[in-house]
Amino acid sequence: MEYRICKRCVMDTSDPTIQFDENGFCNHCRDAIKNKPATLNEKNHESFHKMIAMLKEEGKNKKYDCILGISGGIDSSYLAYLLSKEGLRILGIHIDAGWDTEISSKNLEKLSSACKIDLKTIKINENEMMDLQRAYFFAQVINQDVPQDHAFFAELYHYMIKEKQKYFISGHNWVTESITPLAWGFDAYDSTNIKDIHKKYGKIKLEEYPFISFFENRIKIPYIYKIKKLRPLNCIDYNPSEALKILEKEVGFQYYGSKHNESVFTRLLQTYIQPKKYGFEKRRAHLSSMIVSGLITREEALKILDQPSESKEQIEKDITFVIKKMQISREEFDKIINSKEVTDHLQFKNNKKKEESFQKLRTILKKNKKGMR
Repeated sequence: MEYRICKRCVMDTSDPTIQFDENGFCNHCRDAIKNKPATLNEKNHESFHKMIAMLKEEGKNKKYDCILGISGGIDSSYLAYLLSKEGLRILGIHIDAGWDTEISSKNLEKLSSACKIDLKTIKINENEMMDLQRAYFFAQVINQDVPQDHAFFAELYHYMIKEKQKYFISGHNWVTESITPLAWGFDAYDSTNIKDIHKKYGKIKLEEYPFISFFENRIKIPYIYKIKKLRPLNCIDYNPSEALKILEKEVGFQYYGSKHNESVFTRLLQTYIQPKKYGFEKRRAHLSSMIVSGLITREEALKILDQPSESKEQIEKDITFVIKKMQISREEFDKIINSKEVTDHLQFKNNKKKEESFQKLRTILKKNKKGMR
């Protein structure tokens, strides 16, 4: 494929599925603009204030108004700060998958203390977590973050069900995450895929690692337990740079580099493994999202891309840390990284057909519901 880069954002042909229109604009920024949440256009943030009022009303006679997943990154940390200022009683849930940086751990402590938020840290069985992470590495599938992400969602939702909590507050936002190329990832909820990859490449039995089934994810959680995910950052004028300044001043927050670098493995994945082995830079999508939202210009993004995403010294430190944790040799690591082999997730058992059937059924039900009005 001939190299091309979008004339509006900085997405390029490192995404093999990218499409350009007659103006040279890519499908990613076109879709991001089309899908901009209407709540971001509100002058007085009515939806945000309604959400706060609703959470307080629903939280009556309960210990907490809501549960917030906190990674130690800027988005979720600022959200915790913001909601605490609104008087919400928050239970922060942090999932420790064994990759937390020292900075992110300290940020969590400072945040909990300064905002008076109860923080519950759930630690994943490290032997099992590293065995699964190692299995993914040797499987050479593209979404190497699945072991962390799946554990996060599974533990979070299982805890919410146990505590009969209805609202999960997410720091996910349109401003910095409106562009996420499907070709660069795979469904982290697909437990069937996870189990098959581990069956072929894992060494020990996963007895404590948390799984969330297709039925739980698509039926039980939204329709039986009626758990709802809310994204307050899509209801305000969110600017991560301004949020960082506030967190530094009010909480003593320490910046950790760039988006998702609060995890050592994800930092190495985005700064070294993905560019060198898989041929793309995740920051290209993050920067493109920020261009679309007006936070930075295309020229500013191109200048950032011209600079290394991380120092060689830090990358070497991260490699040493990661291979020790996963119990693989440097020779094994380098062999996998330098290999051009990439295995499609769909070569392993998966929930794709179930998901397609579910989406068809949901479309039919929506049409019938509209027809009955």
